[in-house]
Amino acid sequence: MPSLIMKTVLLLGFALAVTPLRGADSKARDEFVPLFDNRRVTVAVPEGIGSSLGQDENGMPVLRLADARASYSLELRFLPDPDGRFASARGRKEQMVEMFSEYVGESSEKGMQFEELEPKTGAGCYCVFTDAKLVGRKDLPPGEYIHVTAGVKSWRGAVAIFRFYSNDTTSSQYRALLGMLRESVHERPPPLR
Repeated sequence: MPSLIMKTVLLLGFALAVTPLRGADSKARDEFVPLFDNRRVTVAVPEGIGSSLGQDENGMPVLRLADARASYSLELRFLPDPDGRFASARGRKEQMVEMFSEYVGESSEKGMQFEELEPKTGAGCYCVFTDAKLVGRKDLPPGEYIHVTAGVKSWRGAVAIFRFYSNDTTSSQYRALLGMLRESVHERPPPLR
């Protein structure tokens, strides 16, 4: 018969195993974005970040996130991917070159340095671009950002294309939003019956 300590350890281990990870910010709120074909994606929005849901010119869902001071701005566009164009690492990178090459010329990187997103669900990658004309400036014009982190996150039959505008890439808020992209932004499986 297991001891009381052993039972407590087993119960604690079970509770941790079934508790969903929410990143460093445990005060995240779930936003539900209706997709196509009666699908729905869940986004765990960190505390202090506002959100608005809309549609692009083709009627596809777009979720915009920003803090009150507009020091960060993140846009997520959701598209169907029935042919799996974004399913492979090569496919994702080829699509990113098509979508984000506009940032290369004015960036201090002068190229695309791909980073794996390593999400909890699905697959993804991103690049960080630094606006060469804003580097070192303290007085940024309203709505201008030094960095754009652009990327894709894909899962079966769908893709989220993101553009994340920020003035740094090391703060806790930047890491929280990047963590949100890794840990959430996916469809939850339906409950077992």
